[in-house]
Order: sequence, then structure tokens, then C-alpha cells
Amino acid sequence: MSQNNSPESGLRLLARGSDDLEVLSALLQDAIIPGEDMTFDKAHGRFVMVANRFCWDMPPVSGVTTEAGEPVYQRKLAGVQVHTVTRVLQSGMPSDRKSALFNLLAVTLDDVTDNDDLIESDKGLQLSLVFSGGASLRLFVDEISVLIEDLAAAQPTVNQPAHDLDTPKV
Repeated sequence: MSQNNSPESGLRLLARGSDDLEVLSALLQDAIIPGEDMTFDKAHGRFVMVANRFCWDMPPVSGVTTEAGEPVYQRKLAGVQVHTVTRVLQSGMPSDRKSALFNLLAVTLDDVTDNDDLIESDKGLQLSLVFSGGASLRLFVDEISVLIEDLAAAQPTVNQPAHDLDTPKV
């Protein structure tokens, strides 16, 4: 993974393998993405989105708290480009996708080379963008090439995403 991660320049990572994608997924977990800010440029084989990512890679702002004494965290706008995309399929997306906001839970990678249920052109690598509420996008790619780059300075937020890790008891 190539990176340039100084405080002045912000995050800039290029994912080229499955381990890189795990790091990228962790950095993008809980990103808020407007539906209108996700697009597939078929002519150039590129999927692009702008995400308002929660800065899991940064500690709470030092010396700053809310009136109640709670820590203040940060969010940054980040551009994400997925290259060598041949096709995009969506599942569970609302009909008014362009006006919806999506909460990204994970970016996953599957090798679907041997999946007989797919047409031949879709066999290979598949990146999945998994959103809360059951929505997802599947990006069929020729190779792993995903760039994430912070686009703006951090903005404060008092809301740290929380995940219920308890499993229901049967």
C-alpha cells in the first residue's frame, strides 16, 4: 500500500491487494455518502465517490470537549476512486438513490472466478460496498486499484459511531 499521511496533507492511500483493502475498509467504516456523490464512469472503467469519513485513524481532538465533557472527534471529506471497473450491480438501493444518504459499513473483496452463476464477463474480482439497511454495490474489477484521498481539513463531530456487538439470544 502506498501512502502519504502527514497532518498537513491528510490521508492518501492506494490499495493494491486484499490486505490493503482491509485497511481501507476500516478507514471508511461509518462514512456517510450521498447517493448523488457515487458514480460509475463506464467509459474510463472508474467508480468514484465522495465520502464524509469518520476519522478512526485520529484520536479525539486534544484539549477539546463538549459542554458535557464528552470528547470531540473528527470527520473528513475523502475522494475514493476504484479503477479497472467493468460493471456495477446494486442491491437493496432505494428508488430515489440520488437523494439518499448511505452509511458505509465495509468494503469487501471476493474472488468469483469459479462462480458458475455469473456470466463469463463478471468472473474475477468483485469489490462490495456494504451499507447499513441492507443496500450494497458490487463492483466487478480486473485488478485491485483503489485510491482514497482526503479532500478537506477535518471537521469536528461529537458523534462517534457505535456498533452493537451483542448477538441476539435465541
